[in-house]
Amino acid sequence: MTKQNIPIQKTDITTVSLHWGLVISLVFSLLTGLRISADAQDSFRASALSGILLQGDVMHWHIWAAYALVLISVAYIAFIIRAKLKSRITIDSVRLKGLVSTDPVVRWKSFNILLYGFAFALLAVSAITGTVLYVFPGLLPHYFVSLVHASVAWLIILYIALHVLSQLAQGGLKQLLKILNPKIAYGAAATVALLISVIVGIGVYTVDKSLIQELVVVKTDDIPVIDGNPDDAVWQQAQRVKIHTSRGINQPSGEVAVSLRMVHDNINLYALFEWPDATRSQKHLPLQKTENGWRVIQTEYGIQDEDNYYEDKFGVMLAHSPAIGGAGTSHLGPKPLDNKPAPSGGRGLHYTTDGSVVDVWHWKSVRSGSTDMNQIDDNYFGPPLKPKAKGGRYTGGYTKDPKTAGGFKMNWEKYSDDIITPLRLPKDPNVLNRLGDVNLNPNVGDAGEIWLPMDDTVPYSKELDTYPVGTIMPSVLVSGPFEGDRGDVRTVARWKDGWWRLEVTRKLDTGSKFDTPVTEKHPTYLWVVVFDHAQTRHSMHLHPVRLIKGN
Repeated sequence: MTKQNIPIQKTDITTVSLHWGLVISLVFSLLTGLRISADAQDSFRASALSGILLQGDVMHWHIWAAYALVLISVAYIAFIIRAKLKSRITIDSVRLKGLVSTDPVVRWKSFNILLYGFAFALLAVSAITGTVLYVFPGLLPHYFVSLVHASVAWLIILYIALHVLSQLAQGGLKQLLKILNPKIAYGAAATVALLISVIVGIGVYTVDKSLIQELVVVKTDDIPVIDGNPDDAVWQQAQRVKIHTSRGINQPSGEVAVSLRMVHDNINLYALFEWPDATRSQKHLPLQKTENGWRVIQTEYGIQDEDNYYEDKFGVMLAHSPAIGGAGTSHLGPKPLDNKPAPSGGRGLHYTTDGSVVDVWHWKSVRSGSTDMNQIDDNYFGPPLKPKAKGGRYTGGYTKDPKTAGGFKMNWEKYSDDIITPLRLPKDPNVLNRLGDVNLNPNVGDAGEIWLPMDDTVPYSKELDTYPVGTIMPSVLVSGPFEGDRGDVRTVARWKDGWWRLEVTRKLDTGSKFDTPVTEKHPTYLWVVVFDHAQTRHSMHLHPVRLIKGN
């Protein structure tokens, strides 16, 4: 028989099925995992591949791809053992000698077995680091574990390339095509492998469900005073959960643990959130007088990624769905919606895909958290919005609850990264004394109130603009508390000794279609995020807390 007539060899159908299941799962895992990695501020390699990475609800997809990889790997190990095929992947003395054989085919076969060992090691490290990130957040430094996890992904890409080259070197295209030419064999071993993978799958699903913490929101007659002071007796008796968040900016290793306690009186919900923050950051895009006029002090505000001159913020999400990624509202990528504008910073959008609404409480320490307001800005994530007729930032499904009066606005006619014209100036220059001594180092905390009550200002005019070069003026104008749905959530926050303490109250059920009620009728799930003087790069966690309304 001539070389040209050598038939393509066959591989057992179980190996073929497991191989392609592994390939598909691995590709999805890489395309979603690298998209998550590309969202990090210091990511360069993953960002370079942004054009081919998947966009959308990639966190959810990445978890499912990981599940598939685990089950397929378990099935393959069980199959190899049951079918007594360990010789396929065993690295023994014969194969080690084969690496120096004069026969190139023998050398490549031995090299390919070593590659299998390399692949198994990579998958094991990936599984371990992924499990730590998913199941045990906070056990090890997130930055280190995620760095190892991402590095393994790049090594797996290298392995895939070497594996294909090795197969070609062994027998050319016919060797590669073996995996497309199955034969019936090892049926009993395949059945055992399937059963074991199903059992493991059930176990993984059970463990996954157990990762959701529960917080019993007990009924009380001892209503806490909403003043930012955690010393009320009711808080000492309330159940507490700690939520570990990561992937933030300006925090040690991007991680911060949030403490949460909640009670209710059958009408209102009361909550106490506490988290460490070394600085009270209030320098929210301050205005500085220059020889040419007023400029906004900022670094990346134009692309919605300011991480220096911004206020401390805190976010809460309430939803009826426990789906990963904040009830499935987080969609990563430079353009996750084909028929809508791209997000300013290219990092993704928040929106729902099933028509539902996710309640979002957005505390902004300078704007809604000012003493003239003492509110959380009540927002929501819903279906994708229509783009604004005049253009501007597109926010996906993220928008504000409606209001009838009150609020805040930025102190400029039109934003520019050069010179802007303020909307208003202080009635009396002495009003600026409320700022205190402003240190423009973004990592230095602030003691003053860097915002202006609208009533203490007058419309801007060149005649009144006699302020000397170097003068700092707030960019936030506050006209009073929100009225209407947007003002449903009342709060007082205090920063003391390196901690923010935020006391919150809202009706259990506001009756608004934009809010998520906390009742016995439906389960309510909660997520929190921390912004340490950052515009959009907040810390986060995957698994929500299930709120249980107690009696």
